[in-house]
Amino acid sequence: MVKSSAARCLFSTCFEFPVIDMRPILTPAHPSRKQIIAQIGKALKHNGFFYMKNVDVLSTDYIHSIYDYLHRLHGLPLEVKRDYAQRDGHGAYSGLDIGQAELAYDPTTLASVRAWDYSRTRFTLKQSEDPGQNRYPGENVITPDYTAFVDDLYERQNVLGQALMVAFAESLELSPNTFVDMFKGDGEDQGDFGTIRLLSYPKVSSSEAEQANANVGISAHTDFEAFTLMHQDAAGLQFIPASSNGTPGTKWVDAPVHKGEFVVIVGDILERFTNGVLKATPHRVITTPHARASIIRFNAVAANTVVAPLPEFVSEQNPPRYTTVTMKTHMETTMKNLEIGIGAWDDKRQKSLTANYKYVNGEDWRKV
Repeated sequence: MVKSSAARCLFSTCFEFPVIDMRPILTPAHPSRKQIIAQIGKALKHNGFFYMKNVDVLSTDYIHSIYDYLHRLHGLPLEVKRDYAQRDGHGAYSGLDIGQAELAYDPTTLASVRAWDYSRTRFTLKQSEDPGQNRYPGENVITPDYTAFVDDLYERQNVLGQALMVAFAESLELSPNTFVDMFKGDGEDQGDFGTIRLLSYPKVSSSEAEQANANVGISAHTDFEAFTLMHQDAAGLQFIPASSNGTPGTKWVDAPVHKGEFVVIVGDILERFTNGVLKATPHRVITTPHARASIIRFNAVAANTVVAPLPEFVSEQNPPRYTTVTMKTHMETTMKNLEIGIGAWDDKRQKSLTANYKYVNGEDWRKV
């Protein structure tokens, strides 16, 4: 069933945060499934996100163990972190403490966030002597072994992610397997293009922020993949919720911290598939006087999946609003643009650039 937290009245606008019970979605043939599917659809269209409770595959005790591991990772000595820096595109760590800041979604910002990343299908724009090899810490650095421990989290998140993709399709009155088949891929294109990020945000005093040592936790953007699973242990995350008619809003609101609950937000790919019926959710993390951590999973479709408005969302009255691209090319375009200082967010217009990229014959228009 759905409940809502108390309405938050910010900027003269009252807003409620939907919380959805996931047991009917994760339990086969549950009698409340149809009702919950309708509630998911409403939250996706009218909010752009929702909170989830009763996610048994990611129990509270299990998530506590992830945070314990996250804190031990981020507590490793700087010389160890440098050994795993993402300097050549194959390391796992980035952070200002080793002089490698997060790529800026808004080029006017400097982010304080520190990240340990994990992917099964490594995404990188850079080449090294062994471009297919990920570089992750082994048991000589941290126990349990990084790859084994974080991949177990990845697999548990896949159980939830695939169930959500079926629920999303049903809520949009599509065939249940519409999205989940894209998530799995086939042939050499096996598996999704997803990433786990274990994030740490050091506390930043107001004086440090004024000195621009770090003026954001992470700057405003929409996520480039299909949807994102989030968990946070302290306040700092903010959204721009969709307005009551489903169009993007313009005001930032604080995302409440519900320690036993996860947040799902819409990404660029679902916006493009649905021809704008769903909108990618703008979000950011502000600097805070307290330290915080979060567990993030980007759920992407398989790398070579063709992303374009689905026929069910296109008509004479509503022609395609988005150009055709593959998942991999959308990621490559976004990351290359970030590297050269073209951000992902237009702060003046409060608009996602990445969700609205124009592609010509499947390529970034700037290269055509």
